Amino acid sequence: MYLSRLQILNFRNHEALNLELCRGINTFTGANGSGKTGILDAVYYLANCKSYFNQPDPQLVKHGSDQFSLKGIFHPDAGSDAEDEIICHYGGRGKKNVKRNGKVYERLVDHIGLIHAVLITPYDIELVLGLSEDRRRFVDQTLCQTNRNYLSDLMRYRHLQEQRNSLLKAQGEPDAVVLEALDHHMAEPADRIYQVRRQFTAALLPLFTEAYRELSLEREVPGLRYSSDLEKGTMASLLFANRSKDRVLQRTSEGPHRDDWVFELDGQTLRKYGSQGQIKTFVIALKLAQYRYFREVSGQTPLLLLDDIFEKIDASRAQALMHAVSDERFGQILITDTHRQRVEEHLAPVAIEQKHFSL
Repeated sequence: MYLSRLQILNFRNHEALNLELCRGINTFTGANGSGKTGILDAVYYLANCKSYFNQPDPQLVKHGSDQFSLKGIFHPDAGSDAEDEIICHYGGRGKKNVKRNGKVYERLVDHIGLIHAVLITPYDIELVLGLSEDRRRFVDQTLCQTNRNYLSDLMRYRHLQEQRNSLLKAQGEPDAVVLEALDHHMAEPADRIYQVRRQFTAALLPLFTEAYRELSLEREVPGLRYSSDLEKGTMASLLFANRSKDRVLQRTSEGPHRDDWVFELDGQTLRKYGSQGQIKTFVIALKLAQYRYFREVSGQTPLLLLDDIFEKIDASRAQALMHAVSDERFGQILITDTHRQRVEEHLAPVAIEQKHFSL
């Protein structure tokens, strides 16, 4: 998959921008605040119908306007002249529509999974240093783009969990019949979510290990371990065993909504013992593993979006990254940086079509 044309109107700090992109590496250089990250976020939005940075749509509208519009022309990897015109328009007051080749999606979820884009930013260190919900979000975003049944189960589980929590918070003793019914309906999607996450972790681990070794300048052995309450039993048994406790806490105390992933180097917890360089390398490797997972599952080469990477890692690791993404396994890449000369120096040894934009 590659993006040949991108049009931005009143999105973030861009009033109007039209870009013709090459199939290889496209770089965007300029001072901080010039809109580099906004370009990558626009591409991510076209793929996922939302901002990578979890900003609500009203906050993405350029100051002074009340709406924004994004348009991208996407093409499959090879062997076809087909193209997809994707238009995302937000008109204010929650009015948003997404069109594919002129036809409006009735449900935005029907667009998810058509285009895969992996964005790597300095903020991704929160995958290591942040809360468990940051790691669950990473896993869920990956699986929702590749597994429609998982997306359906996740939406159903979250809805039922919200209903159950509301019942537990209500004054007085919760209705036993309603609670029993909610527990029954929550169990099946929860068990399936757990199994899919287990399978995903097992599939991601070798991809991640390979990516880390390509980037690392040392010999650490990386680890990725899935931790879930459902290791103790089925969701039905957990809900039954914790029913009294849940009534006191007024919330569902165990389940997939508490799952986490433990990151390690040489058997030591990365968050506690890892250096700054190790953490950054770990996170980039994790994102490259996500990229390779998308490619294996979909058969299409995802878009790779690198935001200020050269600013945040040392020169040797940056060169290792450029070496890793310059082989035939990678397709179109969009890179932002504050210094054009630095970008060109890192890309000089890379024998891939390149196009450079200054903002």
